[in-house]
Amino acid sequence: PTAVCQYKGYTYVACQNGAVDRIDERGQVTASFIKLTNLVTGIIAHEDRLYTLMCGQPYTVYVHDLTGQQLHSWIHEDRGNCSSRALAVIHNELVIADRTNKRFTIYTLTGKRVRDVPCDLIYNDHLTICQAADNSILVANVRASAALYRVNLTTGDVEWRFNAGNGDVGVLMHSKDFALVTWFDRSKQIKIWTLNTNTGKKL
Repeated sequence: PTAVCQYKGYTYVACQNGAVDRIDERGQVTASFIKLTNLVTGIIAHEDRLYTLMCGQPYTVYVHDLTGQQLHSWIHEDRGNCSSRALAVIHNELVIADRTNKRFTIYTLTGKRVRDVPCDLIYNDHLTICQAADNSILVANVRASAALYRVNLTTGDVEWRFNAGNGDVGVLMHSKDFALVTWFDRSKQIKIWTLNTNTGKKL
């Protein structure tokens, strides 16, 4: 799988062939519940809508309802490699990384562009984001710098930066003020930390 999310008893699994499979709590699989034309690199669910990020030159964002019916789609200007999982919903707006132009683009949930937030720390490589607070996101730069940082979407300021060392880093919020950070390197060494998202400090 290239991306996974869970919502209301279902797990949605994005596959390399552009399909999104749906799996219920009994393990019953609905193959190709959503079928797109290229690799899906990110998927999230919000208020009975599924938002997918499809790789391309440029990327495309799709919105489907929970029956698999497509409701909206629009072009997103990122023209980087097929490795960006960088989308999140904050305050009923969709935040997506644009690695080509080193910024985060904020859209309405139907695709109207609201504003751009510049960020010089964005690299054209694997990237993951998640919500950290009401107006902030956590950004994991994978491989390029193995860094995790918090960006204020109102001011564009980088509020803190956590250097994980050479390797791949990922992030997932597990409570209001804390995130799980995963790290591994080519020797297959794996580390998991709990990080205070207000301070950027490990527990």
